[in-house]
Amino acid sequence: MIHRLSRRITVLELPRFQFPYCNCVWIEDDRTGLIDSSPPDDGQEFLKGRPIDLLLQSHGHLDHCFLTPDLKASQVLMHPADQPMAESADGYLQEFGFNLLVPDKHLHQRYMDAIRYRPIQVTGPLYEGQVFDFGHVQVQVMHLPGHSAGHCGFFFPEQDFVFTADLDLSPFGPWYGNLSCSIADLLASIERLLALKPGFIVSGHGQAIVKEQVPARLKAYRDTIFQREKRILDCIRRGHHTLREIARCLPTYQKLPPPQQVFLLYEYIMDMIHLNYLVDQQQVVCDNQRYYLPA
Repeated sequence: MIHRLSRRITVLELPRFQFPYCNCVWIEDDRTGLIDSSPPDDGQEFLKGRPIDLLLQSHGHLDHCFLTPDLKASQVLMHPADQPMAESADGYLQEFGFNLLVPDKHLHQRYMDAIRYRPIQVTGPLYEGQVFDFGHVQVQVMHLPGHSAGHCGFFFPEQDFVFTADLDLSPFGPWYGNLSCSIADLLASIERLLALKPGFIVSGHGQAIVKEQVPARLKAYRDTIFQREKRILDCIRRGHHTLREIARCLPTYQKLPPPQQVFLLYEYIMDMIHLNYLVDQQQVVCDNQRYYLPA
Protein backbone atom coordinates (compact mmCIF):
# COMPACT_ATOMS: atom_id res chain seq x y z
CA MET A 1 0.00 0.00 0.00
CA ILE A 2 1.28 3.45 -0.98
CA HIS A 3 0.40 6.39 1.31
CA ARG A 4 1.23 9.97 0.35
CA LEU A 5 1.82 11.82 3.61
CA SER A 6 2.65 14.99 1.74
CA ARG A 7 3.90 16.17 -1.63
CA ARG A 8 7.40 15.01 -0.73
CA ILE A 9 6.91 12.11 1.72
CA THR A 10 5.45 8.70 0.88
CA VAL A 11 5.01 5.64 3.10
CA LEU A 12 5.40 2.20 1.53
CA GLU A 13 3.32 -0.08 3.75
CA LEU A 14 3.01 -3.81 4.27
CA PRO A 15 -0.06 -3.98 6.56
CA ARG A 16 0.82 -7.38 8.05
CA PHE A 17 4.15 -8.80 9.12
CA GLN A 18 5.79 -10.81 6.34
CA PHE A 19 9.48 -11.62 6.52
CA PRO A 20 11.74 -10.19 5.08
CA TYR A 21 9.75 -7.00 4.40
CA CYS A 22 8.90 -3.86 6.34
CA ASN A 23 7.27 -0.45 6.02
CA CYS A 24 9.54 2.17 4.45
CA VAL A 25 9.53 5.95 3.98
CA TRP A 26 10.37 7.62 0.67
CA ILE A 27 11.46 11.28 0.45
CA GLU A 28 11.41 13.03 -2.92
CA ASP A 29 12.85 16.51 -2.58
CA ASP A 30 15.92 18.37 -3.83
CA ARG A 31 17.63 15.15 -2.76
CA THR A 32 15.92 11.78 -2.52
CA GLY A 33 15.97 9.51 0.49
CA LEU A 34 14.70 6.11 1.53
CA ILE A 35 14.38 4.94 5.11
CA ASP A 36 14.79 1.16 5.19
CA SER A 37 14.85 -0.88 2.05
CA SER A 38 12.50 -3.86 2.26
CA PRO A 39 9.13 -2.70 0.92
CA PRO A 40 6.58 -5.22 -0.39
CA ASP A 41 5.93 -5.75 -4.09
CA ASP A 42 4.00 -2.54 -4.75
CA GLY A 43 6.67 -0.56 -2.91
CA GLN A 44 9.36 -2.20 -4.99
CA GLU A 45 7.47 -1.26 -8.15
CA PHE A 46 7.13 2.31 -6.85
CA LEU A 47 10.91 2.57 -6.38
CA LYS A 48 11.84 1.23 -9.81
CA GLY A 49 13.88 3.76 -11.76
CA ARG A 50 14.01 6.27 -8.90
CA PRO A 51 17.55 7.36 -7.98
CA ILE A 52 18.29 7.20 -4.25
CA ASP A 53 20.72 9.75 -2.89
CA LEU A 54 20.57 8.62 0.75
CA LEU A 55 19.47 5.24 2.09
CA LEU A 56 19.04 5.49 5.87
CA GLN A 57 18.98 2.05 7.50
CA SER A 58 17.23 2.01 10.86
CA HIS A 59 19.22 -1.04 11.97
CA GLY A 60 20.98 -4.14 10.71
CA HIS A 61 18.21 -6.76 10.67
CA LEU A 62 17.66 -8.41 7.31
CA ASP A 63 13.99 -7.44 7.02
CA HIS A 64 14.99 -3.77 7.00
CA CYS A 65 17.85 -3.97 4.50
CA PHE A 66 16.92 -7.00 2.38
CA LEU A 67 16.84 -5.12 -0.94
CA THR A 68 19.75 -2.79 -0.27
CA PRO A 69 22.15 -4.72 -2.56
CA ASP A 70 19.72 -4.20 -5.46
CA LEU A 71 18.95 -0.50 -5.02
CA LYS A 72 22.36 1.02 -5.78
CA ALA A 73 21.87 4.00 -3.50
CA SER A 74 24.58 6.66 -3.61
CA GLN A 75 25.07 6.43 0.17
CA VAL A 76 23.99 3.73 2.62
CA LEU A 77 24.11 4.87 6.24
CA MET A 78 23.68 2.84 9.45
CA HIS A 79 24.62 3.21 13.11
CA PRO A 80 28.09 1.67 13.63
CA ALA A 81 26.86 -0.70 16.35
CA ASP A 82 24.72 -2.59 13.82
CA GLN A 83 27.09 -2.58 10.88
CA PRO A 84 28.87 -5.90 11.71
CA MET A 85 25.69 -7.97 11.40
CA ALA A 86 24.62 -6.16 8.23
CA GLU A 87 27.99 -6.48 6.53
CA SER A 88 28.86 -10.15 7.19
CA ALA A 89 27.16 -13.49 7.72
CA ASP A 90 29.47 -14.25 10.64
CA GLY A 91 28.47 -10.99 12.29
CA TYR A 92 24.79 -11.78 11.80
CA LEU A 93 25.09 -15.29 13.26
CA GLN A 94 27.08 -13.94 16.20
CA GLU A 95 24.49 -11.28 16.97
CA PHE A 96 21.62 -13.80 16.83
CA GLY A 97 23.31 -16.14 19.29
CA PHE A 98 24.08 -19.02 16.97
CA ASN A 99 27.74 -19.20 17.97
CA LEU A 100 26.73 -19.25 21.63
CA LEU A 101 23.76 -21.62 21.64
CA VAL A 102 23.77 -23.64 18.39
CA PRO A 103 26.81 -25.96 18.14
CA ASP A 104 25.73 -27.59 14.85
CA LYS A 105 27.35 -25.46 12.12
CA HIS A 106 25.11 -27.05 9.48
CA LEU A 107 22.14 -25.38 11.20
CA HIS A 108 23.92 -22.04 10.89
CA GLN A 109 24.07 -22.38 7.12
CA ARG A 110 20.51 -23.72 6.87
CA TYR A 111 19.26 -20.68 8.77
CA MET A 112 21.14 -18.22 6.59
CA ASP A 113 19.92 -19.96 3.44
CA ALA A 114 16.33 -19.94 4.72
CA ILE A 115 16.32 -16.21 5.45
CA ARG A 116 18.19 -15.47 2.19
CA TYR A 117 20.83 -13.44 3.95
CA ARG A 118 22.89 -11.08 1.82
CA PRO A 119 25.51 -8.72 3.25
CA ILE A 120 25.26 -5.04 2.46
CA GLN A 121 27.92 -2.38 2.07
CA VAL A 122 27.52 0.52 4.48
CA THR A 123 29.21 3.70 3.28
CA GLY A 124 28.80 5.88 6.37
CA PRO A 125 27.48 6.17 9.93
CA LEU A 126 24.25 7.31 11.49
CA TYR A 127 24.52 8.89 14.92
CA GLU A 128 22.31 10.58 17.50
CA GLY A 129 21.20 14.10 16.56
CA GLN A 130 22.43 13.93 12.97
CA VAL A 131 20.22 16.03 10.68
CA PHE A 132 19.65 15.39 6.98
CA ASP A 133 18.38 18.30 4.91
CA PHE A 134 16.71 17.07 1.74
CA GLY A 135 15.66 20.56 0.67
CA HIS A 136 12.21 21.15 2.13
CA VAL A 137 12.21 18.07 4.37
CA GLN A 138 14.52 17.70 7.35
CA VAL A 139 15.09 14.41 9.15
CA GLN A 140 16.74 14.04 12.54
CA VAL A 141 18.31 10.76 13.68
CA MET A 142 17.17 9.45 17.06
CA HIS A 143 19.32 6.64 18.44
CA LEU A 144 16.68 4.38 20.04
CA PRO A 145 18.61 1.28 21.14
CA GLY A 146 17.25 -1.83 22.80
CA HIS A 147 15.81 -3.74 19.85
CA SER A 148 19.40 -3.75 18.64
CA ALA A 149 22.40 -1.79 19.85
CA GLY A 150 22.33 0.54 16.84
CA HIS A 151 18.58 0.79 16.31
CA CYS A 152 17.56 4.29 15.17
CA GLY A 153 14.34 6.19 14.61
CA PHE A 154 13.89 9.26 12.44
CA PHE A 155 12.10 12.44 13.52
CA PHE A 156 10.46 14.71 10.93
CA PRO A 157 10.09 17.94 12.96
CA GLU A 158 8.11 19.94 10.40
CA GLN A 159 5.61 17.11 9.87
CA ASP A 160 5.74 16.13 13.58
CA PHE A 161 6.13 12.40 13.23
CA VAL A 162 8.72 9.73 14.00
CA PHE A 163 9.54 6.68 11.95
CA THR A 164 10.02 4.27 14.85
CA ALA A 165 11.24 1.25 12.83
CA ASP A 166 11.07 -1.82 15.07
CA LEU A 167 9.56 -0.04 18.01
CA ASP A 168 6.53 -1.10 16.04
CA LEU A 169 3.65 -1.16 18.56
CA SER A 170 2.86 -4.78 17.67
CA PRO A 171 0.61 -6.72 20.08
CA PHE A 172 3.54 -9.08 20.64
CA GLY A 173 5.52 -6.24 22.18
CA PRO A 174 9.22 -5.37 21.93
CA TRP A 175 11.61 -7.92 20.45
CA TYR A 176 15.09 -8.20 21.98
CA GLY A 177 16.50 -11.47 20.66
CA ASN A 178 20.05 -10.32 19.89
CA LEU A 179 23.04 -10.59 22.20
CA SER A 180 23.49 -6.78 22.20
CA CYS A 181 19.86 -6.06 23.09
CA SER A 182 19.01 -4.32 26.35
CA ILE A 183 15.79 -4.06 28.35
CA ALA A 184 17.03 -0.90 30.05
CA ASP A 185 17.77 0.69 26.67
CA LEU A 186 14.38 -0.37 25.29
CA LEU A 187 12.52 1.15 28.21
CA ALA A 188 14.53 4.37 27.88
CA SER A 189 13.84 4.52 24.12
CA ILE A 190 10.09 4.11 24.63
CA GLU A 191 10.08 6.73 27.37
CA ARG A 192 11.92 9.08 25.04
CA LEU A 193 9.18 8.70 22.43
CA LEU A 194 6.53 9.31 25.09
CA ALA A 195 8.32 12.48 26.20
CA LEU A 196 8.66 13.73 22.62
CA LYS A 197 4.87 13.52 22.11
CA PRO A 198 4.95 13.33 18.30
CA GLY A 199 1.75 14.06 16.41
CA PHE A 200 1.88 10.54 15.00
CA ILE A 201 4.30 7.74 14.32
CA VAL A 202 5.13 5.60 11.32
CA SER A 203 5.88 2.04 12.39
CA GLY A 204 8.25 -0.40 10.75
CA HIS A 205 5.72 -3.26 10.72
CA GLY A 206 1.98 -3.73 10.67
CA GLN A 207 -0.19 -0.63 10.52
CA ALA A 208 2.25 1.97 9.25
CA ILE A 209 0.61 5.26 10.19
CA VAL A 210 -0.51 5.45 13.82
CA LYS A 211 -2.34 8.64 14.74
CA GLU A 212 -4.85 7.50 17.37
CA GLN A 213 -3.95 7.02 21.04
CA VAL A 214 -0.21 7.12 20.41
CA PRO A 215 0.78 7.53 24.12
CA ALA A 216 -1.59 4.76 25.22
CA ARG A 217 -0.31 2.41 22.53
CA LEU A 218 3.33 3.15 23.40
CA LYS A 219 2.60 2.40 27.06
CA ALA A 220 0.78 -0.83 26.22
CA TYR A 221 3.71 -1.85 24.03
CA ARG A 222 6.13 -1.08 26.88
CA ASP A 223 4.02 -2.93 29.42
CA THR A 224 4.39 -6.25 27.62
CA ILE A 225 7.95 -6.19 28.97
CA PHE A 226 6.59 -6.08 32.52
CA GLN A 227 4.15 -8.89 31.78
CA ARG A 228 7.03 -11.08 30.58
CA GLU A 229 8.97 -10.09 33.67
CA LYS A 230 6.17 -11.37 35.87
CA ARG A 231 6.08 -14.68 33.99
CA ILE A 232 9.87 -15.10 34.35
CA LEU A 233 9.68 -14.47 38.08
CA ASP A 234 6.82 -16.94 38.32
CA CYS A 235 8.95 -19.56 36.51
CA ILE A 236 11.74 -19.09 39.05
CA ARG A 237 9.26 -19.20 41.92
CA ARG A 238 7.99 -22.55 40.63
CA GLY A 239 11.49 -24.03 40.76
CA HIS A 240 12.88 -23.37 37.26
CA HIS A 241 16.35 -21.97 37.85
CA THR A 242 18.49 -22.42 34.72
CA LEU A 243 18.13 -20.46 31.50
CA ARG A 244 17.14 -23.67 29.73
CA GLU A 245 14.41 -24.44 32.27
CA ILE A 246 13.10 -20.87 32.20
CA ALA A 247 13.10 -20.70 28.40
CA ARG A 248 11.16 -23.97 28.20
CA CYS A 249 8.38 -22.22 30.14
CA LEU A 250 8.11 -19.79 27.17
CA PRO A 251 7.62 -16.64 29.27
CA THR A 252 8.22 -14.47 26.19
CA TYR A 253 6.51 -16.22 23.27
CA GLN A 254 4.10 -18.38 25.34
CA LYS A 255 3.49 -20.37 22.14
CA LEU A 256 6.23 -20.85 19.57
CA PRO A 257 5.36 -20.08 15.93
CA PRO A 258 7.03 -22.11 13.18
CA PRO A 259 9.85 -22.81 12.69
CA GLN A 260 9.93 -23.71 16.37
CA GLN A 261 13.69 -24.35 16.52
CA VAL A 262 14.41 -20.80 15.43
CA PHE A 263 11.85 -19.19 17.73
CA LEU A 264 13.06 -21.29 20.66
CA LEU A 265 16.51 -19.76 20.08
CA TYR A 266 14.91 -16.29 20.12
CA GLU A 267 13.11 -17.27 23.35
CA TYR A 268 16.44 -18.28 24.95
CA ILE A 269 18.12 -15.02 23.99
CA MET A 270 15.20 -12.82 25.04
CA ASP A 271 14.91 -14.59 28.39
CA MET A 272 18.67 -14.25 28.90
CA ILE A 273 18.52 -10.53 28.13
CA HIS A 274 15.60 -10.14 30.52
CA LEU A 275 17.35 -12.14 33.27
CA ASN A 276 20.43 -9.91 32.92
CA TYR A 277 18.18 -6.90 33.44
CA LEU A 278 16.48 -8.46 36.47
CA VAL A 279 19.90 -9.23 37.99
CA ASP A 280 20.96 -5.61 37.42
CA GLN A 281 17.73 -4.47 39.07
CA GLN A 282 18.42 -6.83 42.02
CA GLN A 283 15.11 -8.60 41.46
CA VAL A 284 16.95 -11.86 40.70
CA VAL A 285 20.20 -13.37 41.97
CA CYS A 286 22.44 -15.44 39.68
CA ASP A 287 24.62 -18.10 41.31
CA ASN A 288 26.62 -20.50 39.11
CA GLN A 289 24.30 -19.85 36.15
CA ARG A 290 21.20 -20.56 38.24
CA TYR A 291 18.65 -17.86 38.96
CA TYR A 292 16.90 -17.31 42.30
CA LEU A 293 14.67 -14.74 43.90
CA PRO A 294 16.48 -12.70 46.57
CA ALA A 295 16.16 -14.04 50.10
